[in-house]
Amino acid sequence: MRILITEEALQDGGGHWPSYIGGIAEGMREAGDEVDVLMHQDATPELVREIQGVPYLSRNCWVDESSQGGLGGIRHNLILRDELSRWLSTHEPYDWVCCLTMRLQHLLAMAMLSRSGKIPSQTRFLMLFVQGFGQYAGLGKPTVFPHNLSTYLARFCFRLLAPAVRSGRVVLAAETKGMQDELQRFTGLSISLFPHPVPPPAVSTLKPHDLETSQSQPACNRLGENESSESRVTITCPGFARHEKGNDLLQQAIRLILACPAGDGYRFVMQWPEPFEMPDGAMLGPDPELLADERVEFLNGSLNAEEYEQLLDRSDLVVLPYRCESYHHRLSRVAIEAASRGIPLIYSKGTWTSEVADLVGGGVEIEDESPEGIKEAILTAVNTLDRLRMTAESGSKGVTDFHSGSHFRKLMENRG
Repeated sequence: MRILITEEALQDGGGHWPSYIGGIAEGMREAGDEVDVLMHQDATPELVREIQGVPYLSRNCWVDESSQGGLGGIRHNLILRDELSRWLSTHEPYDWVCCLTMRLQHLLAMAMLSRSGKIPSQTRFLMLFVQGFGQYAGLGKPTVFPHNLSTYLARFCFRLLAPAVRSGRVVLAAETKGMQDELQRFTGLSISLFPHPVPPPAVSTLKPHDLETSQSQPACNRLGENESSESRVTITCPGFARHEKGNDLLQQAIRLILACPAGDGYRFVMQWPEPFEMPDGAMLGPDPELLADERVEFLNGSLNAEEYEQLLDRSDLVVLPYRCESYHHRLSRVAIEAASRGIPLIYSKGTWTSEVADLVGGGVEIEDESPEGIKEAILTAVNTLDRLRMTAESGSKGVTDFHSGSHFRKLMENRG
């Protein structure tokens, strides 16, 4: 296949875009496809070499203030349409034009391109939505769609897209089942599920564990007070600390756990490079008491691939206490990467991570979005660690296969 991927966020190398887009492009090239990746015109030389892309796009809606708001979004769409039209008119026809992080700033542009008679009929468009148009309405409730300019513009664009979607020229897609359902309700159109592709572990990280667990005692009492650091259960929370990720609640939960009689049996690792803003405007950094506690480790910078792999390799459990309001349909690569390595997950009830847990066959839900709720989930996980490990390790291949680049490519090929 001949494929064009457009991603304006490929600019300074930050965020998840290099690994996400780069991984997809690399996998398709290895399968024999011809892939062009259009990046931001100011992309760093290192990133251009890494992605093997082309600096071309003039705007980045993720950071450009001029692309925000109603008029800014429309302007961004029109500029994107013109730039892609010029590229497509001067290159051999593509089988696919892919926009894999669709936002409202792209929707009108892609709708207009899909209706253009200047683009060969063989060219199909894949539009993958990582953000929806609904607002969180509470646990177990469907999202609601606000009555505002953005909603009206989005509905107009989907009406423009409808004929091309029904004919198969355009494939609308979502990464999660929750987002798929939301978009189908919003658009009235068919939405395909394209699971987020993540490279498999370079080598098998599944290894035997010799930690003895007891089902007869609560986890808070099971581990002796004089356990050595080598025998501690290591619980990690990879990814930069943020309010929407629940790191403020996790800190408080850790304090509760370390105050248990068996607190010396635990080791916690969080990635907290800088303070983050709370809803009241205050900035929150690591708790000074936890900073001084040798049972808690704060990673204060970005991790390269090797360091990230080492963090996962020493994780007995990965805890993701994400807030439902932000992560009810939002994906976390950390969850996929941990589950594909056979690491049990502790996750917030009602978040997308439950889809990964279903693939694995189990995990421990955080029932209540509170420090006490996180504490109870962690203690439950530690108390049943052997069983969780067996389930996670046996289910890891299913996660790897479902979220593989080859699966993603096959979904495209089947619609070609």
